[in-house]
Amino acid sequence: MRTRTRLSRIALAATAVALVAAVAWVAWVGVRGWLAKTELDSAKALVSDVGEALQAGQLDAASADAEQMLAHAEAASALTSDPLWRAAEGIPFVGPNLAAVRVVSAEVAGALSGAAIPLMDGVEALTADLRLPEGGIDTSLLAEQLPALEDAEATLTDTAADLADIDGAALLPPVRSAVREVVDAVDEIRPVVTALGDTAAVLPATLGGSGPRTILIMLQNNAELRTSGGITGSFVELRADAGKLSLVSQADSSEFERAPSPVLPIPESTLALYGEQVGRFVQNATMPADFDLTARLVSHWWEGRTGTAPDTVLSVDPLVLRALLDVTGPVATEYGTLTADDLVRQLLVDPYMSLDSSTQTAMFRTTASAVFAEVADFDLDPVAFASALAGPIADGRVNVWSAHAQEQAVLAQTLLAGPAARQRAAGPDAFAVYFNDATGGKMDTMLDASIAVGSASCRADGRQEVLVSVALTSTAESGAADLPVAMTGGGLYGARSGDIATNVSVSAPEGMFFGGVSLAGGTIPSVNVEENGLPVSSARVDLAPGESRTLEFRFIAGDTDPIEPVVMHTPTIDDIPLSQTRVDCG
Repeated sequence: MRTRTRLSRIALAATAVALVAAVAWVAWVGVRGWLAKTELDSAKALVSDVGEALQAGQLDAASADAEQMLAHAEAASALTSDPLWRAAEGIPFVGPNLAAVRVVSAEVAGALSGAAIPLMDGVEALTADLRLPEGGIDTSLLAEQLPALEDAEATLTDTAADLADIDGAALLPPVRSAVREVVDAVDEIRPVVTALGDTAAVLPATLGGSGPRTILIMLQNNAELRTSGGITGSFVELRADAGKLSLVSQADSSEFERAPSPVLPIPESTLALYGEQVGRFVQNATMPADFDLTARLVSHWWEGRTGTAPDTVLSVDPLVLRALLDVTGPVATEYGTLTADDLVRQLLVDPYMSLDSSTQTAMFRTTASAVFAEVADFDLDPVAFASALAGPIADGRVNVWSAHAQEQAVLAQTLLAGPAARQRAAGPDAFAVYFNDATGGKMDTMLDASIAVGSASCRADGRQEVLVSVALTSTAESGAADLPVAMTGGGLYGARSGDIATNVSVSAPEGMFFGGVSLAGGTIPSVNVEENGLPVSSARVDLAPGESRTLEFRFIAGDTDPIEPVVMHTPTIDDIPLSQTRVDCG
């Protein structure tokens, strides 16, 4: 009996000890979890401080804040990586949340130490030493940043993969939300780091770091729309040598004679969409969604005019200049002072209302020279410069092509590679809407557009239908026919004077089928071709002054996978509202 009693007491004591240990274990994990959350909250609170410091050009403050963020993240990682914590990750329901907190803590610390802080250190070095005393930039210093950028990209790629392994469905809402925030932050910064790495890989040689280079800048005029922005109205040739830029020559599109036939072979699909004019008029070189073709056409035209083919073709539009003016401030020219707020009116409206053709050309050349003088010596804050260009690049307003195969292979994988490349980079459900003016004038300063997209399962085979709705409105007044011919086209190109005629093309994801185009509820003729592996449907719409009309493009999915369509479009003067629409299966 005594033995049994003693054993009972021992068992009771052991149970008590086990319970105490379990409570201590839970308390240990709970306290460390609370402390880890506090550390992560402290790190998160510093994110806005870092952003504000970077925007203000206060790199020392941004670096100090980032170091504090790293300290908090490392503390959170240490708190969630001990053996007791890892053991608790095996507990049903609670375990996946603890594992997620550990992974997030470690990945935030890793992303900061392996990507964010090294990048800020590099930016600080560039800001201090990039500009050479004799003018221009130190291309070797720029090239030296490439390894750090490659390491940062690799770090973020690994971080994204580790975060993707977390099963969000198994997490409590607060933990799931925290994971989502980190995933979104990594997804947002990865393309930026990739773009910086691509820039460091290509820009030093482009700026003459390995010998003199020729850069041809073409200014697209969005007042007369083309697929990648607008007609190629003006050209500027630059010479780059050891990081220094000098202006060699300028030309207006009117200085290039029309060709009796395309100057280069044009794909049949492009000819079907836009006709031979793509290769016969330099103004139309930006009709193709393939910027490689655009650049080769322009390079051919330029070589025919000057005898020299450019090493690099850089395409920008006036809104890129507007972004630069936000950094440089107003720029004085003999035709007035250019300001960011008034640039669209100054460059895209007034010249065609009041100046003859020769004076327009002189004004554009003077403007180009004045802006070049402001930026040629790179006497600008690199952070402010890069921040100013981030928006235009994301909008597709900056495109770059290189005649050097190795550099072009890098550029072809970036957002700088033109409309078709941007659509592919946007994912397997990305659509692109392109506008090409058919008026023959600058009436697109009076064109408003909006785009809506939706999808639905209307078919017995389960494949979804996608509707892309493009609404266009002419804001021209009733007397628009009396505007100068430079604005209206004078009725010479198939549109009535004062009307706005537009060819609208919608490029769908690879593998989709055409479902037809309708206007005002009725099916209308359309051109349907596969271009660059993507199905493209195109139709024309004419608008009288004040008129609104809506084109509806339908596509049918190639399989039964669900579709979440996203849309990009031709860069226009004004922002184009994007929205969701209901698809009528009737």
